[in-house]
Amino acid sequence: MTITHIETTTQVLVHAYTQLRLEDFTMVVKARTARIKKATIHWNYENGAWRVGAVHVWGPVIRRSDGSESSQHVSELTRPAFASNSQYGVIIPPEIMEVALQNVPDWEPRINATRYPRITTLRSSL
Repeated sequence: MTITHIETTTQVLVHAYTQLRLEDFTMVVKARTARIKKATIHWNYENGAWRVGAVHVWGPVIRRSDGSESSQHVSELTRPAFASNSQYGVIIPPEIMEVALQNVPDWEPRINATRYPRITTLRSSL
């Protein structure tokens, strides 16, 4: 076995999370209607700005028979409509996306300079 060093780079991923408490918000999650009570926004810091990476939604399923909340819950990681992997899961509802974009994290990470080069094709390379 041979190991060859080609180059060194610095890769850093910076994430932030925002918790939303929702009232009277329903959505369809995989053919089940649920009353979403909590949404956790996953933020990614890329190219000097915060971007929504995903939103985790949680809430009780609404029974079709009487419209009340059941003891079953949905817990789903939703993706933005523009994400490359959005076709494989549930899309973030526009109402939650709108609230998320109005509440972008107000801190900016301070990243120390490094002597290693940046690889622009990697989203985590600063």
